[in-house]
Amino acid sequence: MDSKSCGSFICELRKEKKLTQKEVAEKLNVSDKAISRWETGKGFPDVNSLMGLSELFNVTVNELLAGKRIDKDNLNKVVEENVIQVIESKEKAVKKKKAQMVICSFLFLIFLLPPAFPTVIYLFDVISSSISFENLAEFIGLLTVSVLLLASGFAVKKGHISLLHSYHYKNVIDREGYCNSMGKCIISMGLLLFVCSFSSLFPAIHLVEVIGKVILLVGSIIDVAFLFKYQYKYNGGLF
Repeated sequence: MDSKSCGSFICELRKEKKLTQKEVAEKLNVSDKAISRWETGKGFPDVNSLMGLSELFNVTVNELLAGKRIDKDNLNKVVEENVIQVIESKEKAVKKKKAQMVICSFLFLIFLLPPAFPTVIYLFDVISSSISFENLAEFIGLLTVSVLLLASGFAVKKGHISLLHSYHYKNVIDREGYCNSMGKCIISMGLLLFVCSFSSLFPAIHLVEVIGKVILLVGSIIDVAFLFKYQYKYNGGLF
């Protein structure tokens, strides 16, 4: 299962039907950008989109996955190959993510942690001499909410759309784009809250606290505006 061969096959089938990317997108309830990503191999259709493409172009899902038309005699063989390729691609993706995490952790420990150590000690002295129980409780509360937002954002971005509102799931146009856009908004909100939560640890520095609250307020307004925008764009309405 190769995204490029699948994309080329989708492009070929679309041209055979004399359809534009926009026309195919309208029939599948996705954006024309999604069709473009599929045809260039930069993205891959989800299960619902594969079913829609199969019906639209009168080909089987296995043919779409294989990126070519399949003879009936070779059907079983190609199905087995597709299943094996799906399993292998998932295993490769997991291994790649693990390797990236190990490399990033190693680079952080080697290059970033030692130079930051003196600064951490200085900040700890400043914080410990001025922080109160109320400030610490505020910091922990904001930090907890930010972690929850980040976790939810990454889950939504991966396609767990039910975390938003499962009762509107069938009405969503371009689920891939919707999850990606909404997930990014939630992640940015979580990052914003995470960064601004540290301002509560510096009550003695009034300017830092004020700047943190202003950034949090303005950023939250912008994020909520984008959430409404994407909700209206992909779901056809705000609710």
